[in-house]
Amino acid sequence: MNEKDFDRLLNEALNIPIPYGLAERLEKQIEQQAAAEKNRTPHTIYYRLISLAAIVLLAIGIFLQINKQPHTPTDTFTDPVEATLAAEQALGFMSRQLNRGLDRITYAQQEFEKANKTLEKYFNK
Repeated sequence: MNEKDFDRLLNEALNIPIPYGLAERLEKQIEQQAAAEKNRTPHTIYYRLISLAAIVLLAIGIFLQINKQPHTPTDTFTDPVEATLAAEQALGFMSRQLNRGLDRITYAQQEFEKANKTLEKYFNK
């Protein structure tokens, strides 16, 4: 059915004069609305909102980084005797831990040597 037949049938059915090209204009309007709705899917809206939130967070982070005050280190101890005692305690702790580790390594090395001697006896027979 072509456009003229459609217009004629519509005129007869409604008995109302219809302007020429109304069907084309209606179809065009429907297609435009369908295209507009297609662009406004929920996913598109969510992606735009997430993008906006990411941009805002990035801008806040950059702003805070630019305005950050430089950190100047300060001494933890004002009394040199206290500082010396604290340093001695820390070095003593490190020494004890290092000695424990070395003792374990020595023990493991002795065990490996025993195992090697046993294997040598077994394979040299």
